[in-house]
Amino acid sequence: MALYINGEAVAQGYKNPYLLWLICPMLLYWVSRMWLKAGRGEMHDDPLVFAVKDRQSQIIALAIFGAAWAAL
Repeated sequence: MALYINGEAVAQGYKNPYLLWLICPMLLYWVSRMWLKAGRGEMHDDPLVFAVKDRQSQIIALAIFGAAWAAL
């Protein structure tokens, strides 16, 4: 994600590309949480199915889409 944000296409495609940097810590938190859940044996579904059903994953997804929309 960080490499994508630093690309030339992002500077041309977004009015506020610096807002995309808010997505990086959210993704880091979400991926770390998924690894932790899987390691503890708390993820009994496919990871995608778990992410769709999980309330925190839904909130993080909304926050990511909000940051991307604000960057437009």
